[in-house]
Amino acid sequence: MVLFEALKGTITALQNIIYLISNALLIPVMALLVGGVAFSLFELGRFVYEFIQRRKHPSRIEEIAWIFDRENATEAERKSGERLSEALKIIRSKGSSKLVHDFINDLERLSAKIKDERILKVQVEKLIQDYEEKVARRTEITRILVRVGPMLGLMGTLIPMGPALLALSQGDVVTLANNLIIAFGTTVLGLLIGGIAYMMTEVRNRWYDRDLSDIAYICEVLFGEE
Repeated sequence: MVLFEALKGTITALQNIIYLISNALLIPVMALLVGGVAFSLFELGRFVYEFIQRRKHPSRIEEIAWIFDRENATEAERKSGERLSEALKIIRSKGSSKLVHDFINDLERLSAKIKDERILKVQVEKLIQDYEEKVARRTEITRILVRVGPMLGLMGTLIPMGPALLALSQGDVVTLANNLIIAFGTTVLGLLIGGIAYMMTEVRNRWYDRDLSDIAYICEVLFGEE
């Protein structure tokens, strides 16, 4: 009997601890949800701006291939770097994404600094890897929000349900209503964050896959096997 009472007391103490911890998490969860919504709307504005820029300046990188017709280019032209400079100017004039333009600028700086063709090719490969990592970082936060947003929404839903059920058992309708409003509101915010982040992540993945394809195409035209 004494053991049963001790076990019952332990369970009650653990229940109280869990109840206190979960209630203490409610304010941080709500703050994170509000911050997540604000950040999602900020990212949505950047996304819309990037969409407009891409629509206004579509990529036409494939049109540079004729400049590098290796049957017509002389050996002197190939070693002088004149074709590379000319191609980079034409690539800019064709219009492309900021990511590709940044790559072109970095490529131009490398070509001006490194004259050894073998070392230049190695540096270009490293530059491509750096841009692949940059692309991964650009979509990392929204990919995290796709999962974290609904998780926070679920936490914000479940945490107020304890006080709501307690208020229901005591006939406190006002407290019950207030907790249900918080529960349903946090659910909506979590789904909103996840939905916006998912849409931006999917579209940006398609954009950046195209950018990386353009970058690979540029490098193949410039440094591909003859």
